[in-house]
Amino acid sequence: MAEPKPVEVLQQDIRDRHVTVGSGHPWTGRGKEPQWSNPKSAKAYDHIERHHGPKKKPEDLKGRATRTDNPQGQWLNEQGWIIAEQLTPKHPGNYVIDLKHPIGRVYHPDGALTDNVTRAFVQRRPDGTISSAYPVTDGFVMM
Repeated sequence: MAEPKPVEVLQQDIRDRHVTVGSGHPWTGRGKEPQWSNPKSAKAYDHIERHHGPKKKPEDLKGRATRTDNPQGQWLNEQGWIIAEQLTPKHPGNYVIDLKHPIGRVYHPDGALTDNVTRAFVQRRPDGTISSAYPVTDGFVMM
């Protein structure tokens, strides 16, 4: 069996290299530490399940892509965003990572669908929680 390929950070916009946050690091945010291993943890993962989760209806994602004129990524399963959080650099900022295996699909404004997407955009807040994370295509560029 082949060795798993390491995650590759393709793009990054680190807000503060001197701050280390996220799962596996001391919690510095407000209140109790998030449940990092719980995909339904609103504190850790905010709107990911509601807007990009595997149970989201394709029609909703297609409609949102058309309305916003922006592609909409959908995770294949809930564990995907937990793995993305664990493997994304532990500094506040925005990242595009390649997990080297299929994690989701992307619905495009023109109605096209890209399956077997291996890349994700991940936005980490100053406290380490994830404000947004979704699958993206190879051509995705952070703004």
